[in-house]
Amino acid sequence: MNNSERIWHALTENGVDKVAYMPCNKLNAVMKQRPDNIDVWDISKESIGLGLCFGRSLAAKRSAMFMQNTGLGNLVTDLYTMQKLYQEALPIFVSWRGHYQELIEAQVIFGTKVEDLLKAIDVEYKILETSADLQGIEEDISNCFSEKKVKVYLCSPQLWETNSPDYHVFGQPRLNAIEVQVKGYEGTPTVQRAGAIAATMETVNKDDIVISQIGFPSRELYSCDDRTTNFYMLGALGSATEVAIGLALELPQRHVYVIDGDGSFFFNPNQLFDLAAMCPQNLTVICLDNGSWGSTGNQPTLSSKGFNLSAIVKSLGLKHTGMTGDTEVFQGMLAEKLNFVHFMIEAGNKADDCEIPYSAVEIKQRFMQAIN
Repeated sequence: MNNSERIWHALTENGVDKVAYMPCNKLNAVMKQRPDNIDVWDISKESIGLGLCFGRSLAAKRSAMFMQNTGLGNLVTDLYTMQKLYQEALPIFVSWRGHYQELIEAQVIFGTKVEDLLKAIDVEYKILETSADLQGIEEDISNCFSEKKVKVYLCSPQLWETNSPDYHVFGQPRLNAIEVQVKGYEGTPTVQRAGAIAATMETVNKDDIVISQIGFPSRELYSCDDRTTNFYMLGALGSATEVAIGLALELPQRHVYVIDGDGSFFFNPNQLFDLAAMCPQNLTVICLDNGSWGSTGNQPTLSSKGFNLSAIVKSLGLKHTGMTGDTEVFQGMLAEKLNFVHFMIEAGNKADDCEIPYSAVEIKQRFMQAIN
C-alpha cells in the first residue's frame, strides 16, 4: 500500500465510514484514493465539519476530518466546546502548509506556528512526514477513539507520492431557477422564548429528539421539560443545526427538532446552506426570532433591520417552511414537521431560569443511552 492507502486502511479498520473534507490541493493525493466504503462531506467551513461529525458521534458513528492547517485557527472555539468539552473522539488529518517547500508567504507565517498553537490549546498531534511515520497509525487512531480525544495528524507534503489537482471532478456553476416571494412581519410578538419552548414541548412526541442552542435556549428547555432525549448545547454558537443535521441523517427513524435562533443563523449562515443541501426529512429546524442576541443582553440582530431569514431559506430552495407569530399556528407547523419553522417572538429571558446541573459528558452519556 502507498501512504494514502495506508491512511484509508487505518480509518476503515477503526470503523470510520464518513469524513468531512475542506479542500486543500496538498490533500488531493490522499482524497483521490478514498475507498468507496467511506463517504465524504465536502464542507464549506471547518466548524461545519466539526458539527456534522459531532452529530454523527451522538448516533455512535465514527468520522474523521481532512483540512488545511490554516483552518485550525477557524475552529478553536468549536473544537473546545464540542469534541473536547463533551469528550468525543475525532481524528483530524491536516495538510501542513508552510512547512515544506512552501512558496506562499502567508502559509509560512502560520505553518511555522501550528505546533505552538496545538500545544497552547492542549490538542495532541502527530507529525507524518515519511512512510516510517505511518507505522502504527491504525493503533494510534484506535487509541484516539478509545480514549475519546481529538488528535491532529500533521501531514507534510513529503508524505504523498503525487499531488494531483483533479480530486473528484472540476466544479462548474449550475444555478437553479428560483422565484421567491415571502411575506414580511409587522406584527407584535406575544410570547417570549420560554413560552415558545413550552409550546414546542407540548407538541413534540415523547420519542422525538430535541437539540437546543447554547445559552438561554438550552437553560429554558431544561427548566421547561428536562428529558433524556434532549441534547443541550453548552458551547459552539452557530453549530446546533449542523449537529442536528449530522444526527438526523444517521437516525432516519427518529424525528429531530432543533431549537435555534436568528442570532445563530446570522453568526453562521452556512447552517442554512447545509440544511438546504442535505435536508433530512426527519429534521425540523425551529428559528425563534426575537431580533435580538438573547443570551448576551438582547442587543439587536440583523432581523431587527428587516433581514428575512425565511426569504433566505426559500431562496436556497427549501420548500417545506413556514413563518408565523401565532402560537397555535406555530404548533401546527411543528406537528406538520416542516423542515424550517420561523417563529417571531418577543425579546426577553425567563426571570427564574436556572443553570443546567449536568456536565457536558453527563448530557452526552444520558442522551446517547436514550437514543441508541
